[in-house]
Amino acid sequence: MAALSGLHAILARINSTLLSIGRSIAWVLMVLMVVVILVQVFFRYVLNSALPWPEEAALSLMIWMMGLIAPSAYRWGGFVSIDMLSDRLTSLPKFILQMFLISVATIVTAVLLREAYIHYSSPILFNSSGLNRMLQDSGINEALGTKLEFRAAYIYLGMVCCFVMMLSVNIELFIRKIGQFFSDPKDFPEPPAPDYLSAGAE
Repeated sequence: MAALSGLHAILARINSTLLSIGRSIAWVLMVLMVVVILVQVFFRYVLNSALPWPEEAALSLMIWMMGLIAPSAYRWGGFVSIDMLSDRLTSLPKFILQMFLISVATIVTAVLLREAYIHYSSPILFNSSGLNRMLQDSGINEALGTKLEFRAAYIYLGMVCCFVMMLSVNIELFIRKIGQFFSDPKDFPEPPAPDYLSAGAE
């Protein structure tokens, strides 16, 4: 089990680093989303001249924010779960049930990752008219001398990142549950949860 424990430690360290970066970016995206929404409220209801891009920008920021924060919530039990059955099972049946659920989750996540990548790489994903209008109105391309364009694919890339990280978390969880059952649980410790997620940690 020493090799498995080492693999678990490496994967846990990688996941902790990636998820920490993802959460930091997600906080920034949430702030930007709120700012964009407030800007649209001001222009729509105060100036009576709604902008053409804030709704699409807010949606894009929300998709990326969700994609970056969901793996952390999954890793530390932040999703809604029903554990009445597992709490009443003895050690072996509970382990078998957990392995079954983790295996199903891993397969589903892998399928979703494949579909998300296909969607991201689809040639029919056109340019985002609203966000390109923002580039035009803000003068960013003119100031930088560039021809930047927003494509819908950039928005849905957030789902690819989400499922990549969730798949990595699934693999870590699978290894940890096996190690804790067949070996000393201290060799396969639970990852320390951030303070604001600790309420949902196991």
